Amino acid sequence: MLNVKVAQLQPEDLEAIRAFEKTLSGDICLLAVEKSEALYVLEAKLAPNRWQRVDRAYPEIADLKAFYDRHQDAHSAKAALKAYLNSSGARKLTKRPIRIRLSIPIIDD
Repeated sequence: MLNVKVAQLQPEDLEAIRAFEKTLSGDICLLAVEKSEALYVLEAKLAPNRWQRVDRAYPEIADLKAFYDRHQDAHSAKAALKAYLNSSGARKLTKRPIRIRLSIPIIDD
């Protein structure tokens, strides 16, 4: 699940978004979120050159997050996940290489 904050919009901004939504085809809804510096994702290696978010690679682990706002938080989560996978409670789970990837760099105008 993404860890984002919903943006607080002025009424005129909300109307501009709604007007733009009407120009889009299909059932498309736009969501305004606050900017962050970057978004880091934890991924597990499934096969050569095939990576998947850890929350999808390990659905057996409840409340496992894949996205983090800070690199340090992602690094701490990776260390905790690796420790859990090495523990006796997770013997049934397949241990896979885990990486941290910069998912969405935010570029300002």
